[in-house]
Amino acid sequence: METTDRVVDFDFKPEGRHPEDTQVVLAPATGSDTFPAPEPPVSPAHQKTFQIADLMVLACVTMWAFNVPLVKSILQYMQPLETSLIRFGTAGIIFAVYVKLKEGSLKIRWQHVPLMVGAALMGIFLNQVLFVYALSNTTSSEVSLLMAATPSFATIFAWLMGQEKIRLNYWLSLPLAVAGVSLIILTAPGAKLGGNLAGDGLAILTAASWAAYTAMIRPLMKHYSASLISVYVSLIGSAALLPFAFGQFDWNKMTLMPTNAWLALLYSTLGSVVITNLLWFTGIKELGAPRTAFYAYLQPFVGVFAAALILGETIVPWQIAGGFFIVGSMIIYRVKFSRRRKVAAEPVPAADAA
Repeated sequence: METTDRVVDFDFKPEGRHPEDTQVVLAPATGSDTFPAPEPPVSPAHQKTFQIADLMVLACVTMWAFNVPLVKSILQYMQPLETSLIRFGTAGIIFAVYVKLKEGSLKIRWQHVPLMVGAALMGIFLNQVLFVYALSNTTSSEVSLLMAATPSFATIFAWLMGQEKIRLNYWLSLPLAVAGVSLIILTAPGAKLGGNLAGDGLAILTAASWAAYTAMIRPLMKHYSASLISVYVSLIGSAALLPFAFGQFDWNKMTLMPTNAWLALLYSTLGSVVITNLLWFTGIKELGAPRTAFYAYLQPFVGVFAAALILGETIVPWQIAGGFFIVGSMIIYRVKFSRRRKVAAEPVPAADAA
């Protein structure tokens, strides 16, 4: 049909290129969020040996984990939505330059625009509103641990959208995840309705919104690279944040920010949003999605220790146990599920939902 040849063109090359020339079909489907898709073959030797790609994925997960307390530290000097707008607006521009240089074009088809906009509103706008206000109302440790529930939500959304069938073992593993969430919330130091509990609720919604986002863009992964999708969702999401964030900008206060706050903002933008995207997808390509995905389960626990190191937060053993319950529930589900399908479905790292 005629509409299949119409594209949104932010390409600055001469006219005349057919859109198919600029589209990249991404074989591995994982990223700052992961989506099951056909994987490139991974040799048995690569599957069994620890290699450079493993270190890259570990570095990626560690960077995501440290991002949560660093964003909370930034909120001492900047307003929540102001922070998100700067981070994702800047990251979107960087992604655009990167994709333009690597892929040669920023074109997408018009028929995919509504889904791209919806994904941006869910995965950047709503997710970031929930994330920064969760951090403003509870501890960084609790946000990191509660974000471990993202794969559980992702499975439900994939089922609702007809992308995945839920087997009995998912419902058998779900009580373990619920018990983990309950432990994290109920054992929080000084938990109260107007403070920690409100923040914990926002953190759970953050995980849910990120999971919904992964299901929404899963069809787009068949047509575009993760980096190209990141260009659009980051810039569209930032545009949606702009009217709400603009009133929070305090230029005078920004000029008084200490150097360590600026460095944290740089890390949270360039490191946690841009570099991790490249590291994660390289890991998927080299190691395969199932092996790479299991590294993501380390993120909540590294996040707790990062919060203790950066913010001096107290490590609560019962909350750590709750995190193990959540992660354990999804490991049980995924391992049994992969045996049935012969292919392991990947979880959704919180990447920069954090």
